[in-house]
Amino acid sequence: MCAVNTGHIARATSPPSEDDNSEVDSLFDEPQIAMRTAPPIPGLFVPSIRLPLELANDIVQQCMDLYFDGRDINQIMLFGRASECGENMGNGLPTFLITLLHWLAELLRDHLPEKVHEMLFPPNDAPRRARQAILNLYHPGEGISPHVDLLKRFDDGIIGVSFGSGCVMSFERVKSQEEEPLEETRPLNTDHWDLYLEERSILVLSEDARYDWTHGIDGKLKDFVSGGVDGQGEPEWIERGTRLSITFRWLLPGADIVGGPDP
Repeated sequence: MCAVNTGHIARATSPPSEDDNSEVDSLFDEPQIAMRTAPPIPGLFVPSIRLPLELANDIVQQCMDLYFDGRDINQIMLFGRASECGENMGNGLPTFLITLLHWLAELLRDHLPEKVHEMLFPPNDAPRRARQAILNLYHPGEGISPHVDLLKRFDDGIIGVSFGSGCVMSFERVKSQEEEPLEETRPLNTDHWDLYLEERSILVLSEDARYDWTHGIDGKLKDFVSGGVDGQGEPEWIERGTRLSITFRWLLPGADIVGGPDP
């Protein structure tokens, strides 16, 4: 059976500007241009593949019908566990999410290192584990504060899928207390990256990208993105629409108790 947590989460937002094409602080500032391809963060993967449009539309429709339409909530947490009958995707999750996981397993097979793919989609004879699916609904101007997913609750290997609209996700390297200040030998601007997540795109966080970098979304109405599919064209402003994100995470042993304290 699938456990469900619902809630209305306060989103990081920015007030609308008088000039909708401006996200800069002054006439002398230039907006950061977001990349369209994955930055060089170990363990971060954003393949160029996209979910089929018909599948994506069906998933959005089911999510809205089941969870969001007519309700003052913007987040749903669902929990499933691998079954004893050979299903290791997350038995107990809604059927459409199990279908999505099977699609993701096939789409990502040729785009991830074998060990990362097996971590995300273990064989049926692997030890049983609990998986969380979290559904977040973002309206234009909303975002989420930079964070690292709870280290004592979630294991390595996170999958995020964007539906309905794209947005820029920012990555910031976590500074350790022992770390020395930035030296001249280190290239500039390698501790922060802005990545545009296209509609129907797939994001994978593993290893360093999962543990050593924060990820977050600034609350904006539009994003300044490198132009063209390959990012080589002139930068352009892209307006945000309503975006649904679905994130799959493995829970650590003992962390699958709904409503319990963080272990």
